[in-house]
Amino acid sequence: MSFVSGRSSAHFRSDAAVLRGGAAGSVSGALAVAAHGWASGAMAPDSGALTLLIAGCAAVGAVTAGVRSLRTTALGLVAALVGGQLLGHLSMSWGGGGQHHHHQSVWTPSMLMAHIVAAIAAAVVILGAEAAYRIVTAVVARVLPVPVVLPVPSGPPTLPIEHRDRIVPRIFAADTFRTRGPPVLVRG
Repeated sequence: MSFVSGRSSAHFRSDAAVLRGGAAGSVSGALAVAAHGWASGAMAPDSGALTLLIAGCAAVGAVTAGVRSLRTTALGLVAALVGGQLLGHLSMSWGGGGQHHHHQSVWTPSMLMAHIVAAIAAAVVILGAEAAYRIVTAVVARVLPVPVVLPVPSGPPTLPIEHRDRIVPRIFAADTFRTRGPPVLVRG
């Protein structure tokens, strides 16, 4: 396990998984909004459908980042995106958002193929971005000098000057029930 700036290489893999999950969720949502906007003649979806879409996209992103086969393989990414497209289609067709399907079935073969083709195209773009990221980081790692690791002192820091307050003991021994004020004998 190699450590760079206090983080293990396993942690960097989880960052890549989170990025892949975020990309899968957001692309699923964007494609669902675009496809249903095109199919409905640019009719705006209602708030219930958008709320379901956001929840579904968050779920797709979390599952993609969490399940090993989805975050490490190309086929897993395609499966996550197809699932995201189907979930996006369901959420956009829910309630008022599905009014453009009133005369036809919600699951037509052409609609299903459009979602699958969109998922595959999105997977190609995401995999291309991942490959470009790997190439750029490999080049940058060779070009940049090795980071300097500074020694970390062990134990608590020592202070150069010890300071001690001078406490007058008679203040603590004084009667606490006295009131402050002018002296009792005031001459005028």
